[in-house]
Amino acid sequence: MAALTSTDTSRPPGPSHDVESDAWVLETLRRYEPATMHTQHPVVWERASGSRVFAKDGRYWIDWTSGILTANVGHARTEVVDAITSQAQQGLLHAYMFPTRVRARTVRALSELSGFAQSVLYTTGAEAVEGALKISSRYAMARSATQPRTRPRVIVTFHGSFHGRTLGAQLAGGLPAQRDWAPALDDIFVRVPYPARGEVWSTQDIEKALLEVGARPEDVSCVMGEIYQGSTLRQIDPLSAQSLREWCSQYGALLIFDEIQSGFGRTGALFAYEHIGVRPDLLLVAKGLSGSLPISAVLIGDPEFTRDVRPGELTSTHSGNPISLAAAEANLALFADGTLVAEAARRGKQLTDGLADWVSLLPGRRRIIGTMGMIAGVACTNEDGTLDPQSSQRLAAECIERGLLVCVPSTMGGAMLKIMPPVTTSAEEMAEALARFAAAADAVQLG
Repeated sequence: MAALTSTDTSRPPGPSHDVESDAWVLETLRRYEPATMHTQHPVVWERASGSRVFAKDGRYWIDWTSGILTANVGHARTEVVDAITSQAQQGLLHAYMFPTRVRARTVRALSELSGFAQSVLYTTGAEAVEGALKISSRYAMARSATQPRTRPRVIVTFHGSFHGRTLGAQLAGGLPAQRDWAPALDDIFVRVPYPARGEVWSTQDIEKALLEVGARPEDVSCVMGEIYQGSTLRQIDPLSAQSLREWCSQYGALLIFDEIQSGFGRTGALFAYEHIGVRPDLLLVAKGLSGSLPISAVLIGDPEFTRDVRPGELTSTHSGNPISLAAAEANLALFADGTLVAEAARRGKQLTDGLADWVSLLPGRRRIIGTMGMIAGVACTNEDGTLDPQSSQRLAAECIERGLLVCVPSTMGGAMLKIMPPVTTSAEEMAEALARFAAAADAVQLG
């Protein structure tokens, strides 16, 4: 290949800004990444610590994103950083599926903390979803060996659900706009209304949807749902969840709870399902599992569920990565005595009360949705009650100007500002963040 010269046009010229300036970072990303990647306001992160994110020039924002629910224990938590550093210095950065001490310690800690018998490690939440679907399918296939009339291939999920961005995860999801690129497999993925609090729902909704595709309850391999929906922040009704548990047990379907967003103290409990008293067969965790690095897991209630999975069928190249596992092991230890979860419940009440006070000043125009521990949403609407994505963008920009880092998800038409601070946010930081939010909302005349 000929060397590039000053007249070569095979590669675009680089940005003209000083290297490492914020302007250079933003222009470089615009040039070398698709525009679809740039979904949040252009805040260039230099470092992060605890509940604060810092710019290169020393400015900081109180973080109401937790890196999208990952840094539950705060950014760069000392114990997690030390564990990562120590593991890296041992010289073991990758081991594939070969046994390592840190992998043994981590899966043991997961079981001891969660009460689930076993776990399968992955890197992302979507990968854990795929693993859970595979486990459920294999378990159903084994069951059908004694029930040859059944067709155990149906996966039941809920409208409005989000389970990741891989093919299987998006087909399972209940957001049509996010799967319109994928092939239609509606005889396998059956979606039903979400059993939300305050809404009429019964397991007959499932049976009606199955009938429409020529399936029966015996054909269902699993039912997968969220305790609160990450896309809408609607919460599952405890009585409906109990009915769902009984229905799954009756027909031999595995009940899967996706707690990729809600796990590890986020809701004021270690796992959100504890609030409703319904235990799943498989529990999906990620994000807050390590507080930092990519790792996820399928937690398995009974080893019987994986008995018929073929050897190697659940493996993944980077599952059990030693560095990620070191972070997870240190992170799990922080939750062991319950202190962190109890503090999260207190800070969650402070957040909920503060937002309720803000709503009470203009109750007809201000709308908070889905408060559950350290998670809440601000729905931006027009005077007629319709969603207003322009207001959410203005509010997010104003919050950032006032030192409060927020994000606007693409769901709900981009009209919801999602609030998710680290569970380690101090009472003083929470009070300051609430004051900054209220000032930003006043500045853009929200409500």
